[in-house]
Amino acid sequence: MTRTVLEKSGALIGSNEIIEALKNRASTTSGKDVLHKTKSAVSLTDAQNALDETEAMIGLLLSRPDFYIEPCEDPSPFLIKVRKAQTLDGTAIRSFLPILKNGEKISLVFEGEAADENHPLWTNIPSVYGLASLIDESIDEDGAVRPNATPEIERLSKAVNAIKRSIREKAEALLKDTGVAPMLMDEYVTLRENRFVLPIRAEHKSHVEGIIHDSSNTGQTFFIEPKALIDLNNKLKTQEIELAHEVARLLAELSHMISEEEDAILKIHEEITRLDVISAKGRLSLDLGGSRPIFGNAINLKNVANPMMLLENKNVVRNSIAVSNSTKVVIISGPNTGGKTVAMKTIGLLSLMAKMGLYITAEESSQIPFYKSIYADIGDSQSISADLSTFSAHLVNMNEIIEHAGESSLVLLDELMVSTDPKEGSALAVAMLDHLISRGAEVVVTTHFNELKIMAQSQVGYHNISMEFDALNARPTYRMVDGAPGSSSALAVAEKLGLPSSIISSAKLQLEGGDERIENALRDLREQKIMLERERTETEKALKDAIKIKEAAQKQKDEIAEREREFSKNVKKKLSADIGRARLEISDIVEKVREKRHDRETLREARQKLNKLADESKRASAPIERISRDALQAGDNVYIIPLEKTGKATSKPSDGKIEVIMGTWRMTVNLTDVVGTGKGPQSPVMVKSISAPKRDSSQTSTIEMDIRGMRAEEAIEELVNRLDIAMDGEADKVRIIHGKGTGALRKAVREYLVTSPYVADFASEEDAGGGDGATLVTLK
Repeated sequence: MTRTVLEKSGALIGSNEIIEALKNRASTTSGKDVLHKTKSAVSLTDAQNALDETEAMIGLLLSRPDFYIEPCEDPSPFLIKVRKAQTLDGTAIRSFLPILKNGEKISLVFEGEAADENHPLWTNIPSVYGLASLIDESIDEDGAVRPNATPEIERLSKAVNAIKRSIREKAEALLKDTGVAPMLMDEYVTLRENRFVLPIRAEHKSHVEGIIHDSSNTGQTFFIEPKALIDLNNKLKTQEIELAHEVARLLAELSHMISEEEDAILKIHEEITRLDVISAKGRLSLDLGGSRPIFGNAINLKNVANPMMLLENKNVVRNSIAVSNSTKVVIISGPNTGGKTVAMKTIGLLSLMAKMGLYITAEESSQIPFYKSIYADIGDSQSISADLSTFSAHLVNMNEIIEHAGESSLVLLDELMVSTDPKEGSALAVAMLDHLISRGAEVVVTTHFNELKIMAQSQVGYHNISMEFDALNARPTYRMVDGAPGSSSALAVAEKLGLPSSIISSAKLQLEGGDERIENALRDLREQKIMLERERTETEKALKDAIKIKEAAQKQKDEIAEREREFSKNVKKKLSADIGRARLEISDIVEKVREKRHDRETLREARQKLNKLADESKRASAPIERISRDALQAGDNVYIIPLEKTGKATSKPSDGKIEVIMGTWRMTVNLTDVVGTGKGPQSPVMVKSISAPKRDSSQTSTIEMDIRGMRAEEAIEELVNRLDIAMDGEADKVRIIHGKGTGALRKAVREYLVTSPYVADFASEEDAGGGDGATLVTLK
């Protein structure tokens, strides 16, 4: 059958090899068949949907390494038989088992993935309850009915085996019988026509009473069923017939059950095939280490490799290919065997793979246009039978391409218009490219023609790419140089391969003149491009290294900070536990002196012990010092250790003290009680002045605290601190202003006072003193 120009073009760039690679990764025969006939997407939407499916499958394969579609055959031929009420044999029935098992397994997988109808791999596989297990329990791996498939089959199988044992035992007894033994050709029992017989010498066949079933090829041995075995053989035959009937009945029942589930089985197989095809695409994409392509307006392939070379485990030199949106023709030039054709094929094959829903062998965020059709003329197409030279064959191919190529087409042309006069060939090549551009096609062409290289340097819509050549070692490097034309380097290669120097010198003389000047100019331009590209690459590498160093430093900084936080947390936990134990000790002491109300010295000693532990805890849990105490300035952030609060310095340190603010509070604290945590604004900090409540001289033994506006937790914490201070001093009473409000704060305060070891009594003040808005506490 004649292949279309698209099919021929696809084969030229490697589509057949990709399809074979996909088929090798499919499990089902139907999946392989679909992949063999696979076509690329005809629309951008279809291509994106196919890539969505592949991406979802890759995610599934990575998250569920156990996901695997069991090999299975197309059930259609057998379903046609059961539709006609024909009975299938055990092998045919067993072939439905992997289909049913695949269906069950896939359903479980998607239940675990919580996939819904919007999931690219969503499938609504029907359930066929019990049929898979029934087939597995009835038919073994070889397609034979199991001897315990049904109770009746099990009974008959045991009966048949018992009769066989009896016959063999009786036959072996005959072998040892002195009247029979001399007439035997050999001492063994065998079967003929499924009946047990003895091998009797020909001359004794009339001496053994029984039935002759067969003779040897030489006629020297007759196989005779002795009379003593006839009844047992008859019983065996009867049981075997009954067993065969029971087996046939089971196979018929199973065939009928399969026919009743025909629609469900076909649907399951259809979905298995679809997922098998997508799975093959996902597995190939993973094996190639590919990335999802982005369909853009121009080619921008990063660190790209030819997929066929990767599949063949060849050493690959990766390159990046990027052109502007306005580029219509990419000219690839350079030495022979330098990688020009491979580069061109790579562009075409990746374009085709993207349309097939495959990941491409390039880095993330690589872009490629969606080409509706891809055409190629690659290699030597001469045909002796068709009376076509190489040049004529190329022209035939070009005619086909010109006829079909148009808007959104990609055309790949290898050594355009070679094998003819170079001047006429280059003129034809230029005209051919102009014609293809006018039809809306984009073209990638490899060439040695200087005219095309120069045109790509000077004309809008054309872009030069050259394959680098190591002149010193006279060998290609397979690296691309973007934006510069390449040299064919024919003389350098010829000289390296040992062509006589006289020929080389003569050839160089032939080049002197215009061609040589053009070649030299192109060489200088190429070398400048190579130098710029190397500098760019080195700069990018240095930038990447700097970013890595910065990220590593930040990571190390974060780890250190986390270790510091964890250490501080652990220290604080330990000290808090110590304080908890100390508080219990204090409570014991308080209980002991409860009856000695004026024994404040004992309580004061206990308080000092507790305060020491509390101070150690607070200092251990303080943040790391960022500014030394002596260097603190007004506006710097500080941490006040005794209060475990943050604030700001309002002055420089003086005489071992420093003035700080904490919220609306201004206070002077010991310099050793603050930690500088960070630089703040150096402008003066304005703080609202708060007047201390006026007190009568007769109330000097009473401490007053105002907790209005605080949350209950904050208020209790502040109350504990003030009671501690009161017990250290000479105060007898503490006046707590909590306000009336909802009464929640008052309730929390009084509930705590009931439990405090320092409190002898408490009560609401008289109305003149605040009533229920304040509580007066009498200390022990």
